[in-house]
Amino acid sequence: MQQIPSIDDLRTALAAAGAAHHEFEQNYLQGIHDEQWSGWYAAFVIGRLGAFATPTELTHWLEKAPGGENWASNAAMYVSGQLGPD
Repeated sequence: MQQIPSIDDLRTALAAAGAAHHEFEQNYLQGIHDEQWSGWYAAFVIGRLGAFATPTELTHWLEKAPGGENWASNAAMYVSGQLGPD
C-alpha cells in the first residue's frame, strides 16, 4: 500500500472522478445512470492517487459515504476515517 492521501487530495480526486464520470454517463452511456459508479470512481481515484487501498475497499467505502450537497468532501472525510490515523 502507498502512503495515505490527504483529505484535500481525496476531495480533489473524487471531484475530478465525479466530473469525468458525469461526462462518461452523458456521452458514452447516453444519459443512462451507471449502477456501478462506485467501482468507476474507485478505479479513477486509485489511478490518480496510487494504491492507498484496494479497489474493493474503496468501492465499498464510496458506497457507504454520506451524501449531501458536497459529496466529494463528505466522501473524502469518510474514506480518510476508514484509512485510519495518518
